[in-house]
Amino acid sequence: MSGLQLRQRYMRRFVGMTRYSRWLAWGVVGVYVLQALGGVWLGHYLLSLPVTWLSVLAMVLTALFIGTRLRGLNNIVHECSHSSFSDHRDDNVTIGRVCSALLTGCFKSYKDDHLSHHAHLGDYDHDRELGAIEKLGLHDPLTPRTILRHFVTPLLGRHLTMYSRINFSGEDGRFFFWFKVALLVAMTVYTVFEPLTSVFFVLIPLFYVFPTLNFWTDCLDHAGLVGEEDELEASRNVLAPAPVRLLFFPRNDCYHLVHHLFPQIPARHLKTAHEELCADPEYRNQPLAASPTHRGLVDPVVTILGVKGGATARPN
Repeated sequence: MSGLQLRQRYMRRFVGMTRYSRWLAWGVVGVYVLQALGGVWLGHYLLSLPVTWLSVLAMVLTALFIGTRLRGLNNIVHECSHSSFSDHRDDNVTIGRVCSALLTGCFKSYKDDHLSHHAHLGDYDHDRELGAIEKLGLHDPLTPRTILRHFVTPLLGRHLTMYSRINFSGEDGRFFFWFKVALLVAMTVYTVFEPLTSVFFVLIPLFYVFPTLNFWTDCLDHAGLVGEEDELEASRNVLAPAPVRLLFFPRNDCYHLVHHLFPQIPARHLKTAHEELCADPEYRNQPLAASPTHRGLVDPVVTILGVKGGATARPN
């Protein structure tokens, strides 16, 4: 069965899945912002403690946690680009702009690039998301050496020029342009007065941890599959345990194959949609859709190596 046939079979079943109400949508945004700020406060407190291996470990985990909350905001931007976050269409634009500004990005630019990704998945000439990171080689067949390269790439910082950028284009409007300016000024002032807290728990999470998590997620979503013509074979789900999903795949980000097949489904319902699709053996038996998780654990290497390796050459 092709992805198109699967979509035609289940499209009507998934129509009408509810989005957040206006106030609940803003409440979800607020929760992620408060979690990130709470992480900064915790990091500041940890810096006041005597330096031990335990306190250093706690600081590293705190910086990582803040990065995952920023990914949650980024995933809200993603949902807003599909108008699937709030049931008020205009709120999707406003919330997308607010969250993008908090991440020093631009909602309009993100939306244009992301919709090209859905329309031309894996075509480097037209898929502006994957085309922008072509030189990182997500189209390379998956081998242990390729997986090691994808793991090491962020440690060497090779991804930063592609994943960590401040967008001052002003395409979201004058208010959000100056909002980003004010945010960066505030970060600069905070760095002057609290340099260690700012560096370790604001700047590193925003400009290194968050981009690194984005790159590794792109690898899990598409590495070794770029260039496949059928959507059913061009992305994968990562069936991690619930605590791992909540931390590293906020907003059900791990059900990426389901999202590409049914981009209109609000992220809050992707797990439900996946479970319904698993009743169909033609979906359930696709290794990209339902990797074995009977032990409740997912080994990322096994998850990747256990699925189709994908294209063997640069996509056209």
